Amino acid sequence: MDTVSKYNHAAERWDRKVLRLGYVNAYRQFLQNHVEPVRPVLDMGTGTGLFADAWIASGGSRDITLMDPSEAMLRVARSRFANASVCVDCIASTLEDYQPEHTFQTILAAHAIEHCDDPAAAIAKLARCLDETGKLILVVSKPHWCNWLIWLRFRHRWYAPETLRQWARKSGLSHITTHAFSVGPPSRTSFGYVFEKTALETLC
Repeated sequence: MDTVSKYNHAAERWDRKVLRLGYVNAYRQFLQNHVEPVRPVLDMGTGTGLFADAWIASGGSRDITLMDPSEAMLRVARSRFANASVCVDCIASTLEDYQPEHTFQTILAAHAIEHCDDPAAAIAKLARCLDETGKLILVVSKPHWCNWLIWLRFRHRWYAPETLRQWARKSGLSHITTHAFSVGPPSRTSFGYVFEKTALETLC
């Protein structure tokens, strides 16, 4: 079973598992000091929209594009915002195939870079899709034995912070902060990162 099929199969039970493991609270604590209240936002690899929901709950812009290759995940994400005053555009696509019509002030990506065949190229493309003053906000798996348990199911990767920062620098992004989650599975599996656009090029 390929990765997209695995996420399609997991979509209906995804939220319950992620909530139980503490990722939603961790996302909100991370995002609360980094939200942009207006202007377009892209959530790349949105899954069921939990990171986007944490962004909005923290006061972030409600003009948001949700992009994911899993149709089943996107259906859950779409239903999440169906009754909210949120301007949501859902796009079923990989990052490699995605051709946005405009740039974004903020791009979110929680546990999505780990599934890209070429993560350095993925970060470079996301950087090009940012406004001149835009920010890239990532949550990425880090080296820890717990990630082997996730790898057995989803075959994701993990990266050291300096590797992420190096890829970002080469893509014209400056490092703002690396966030260490405080408790639970997020503290063992992941870091949060905020990067800011420094280059003038914004063509995707």
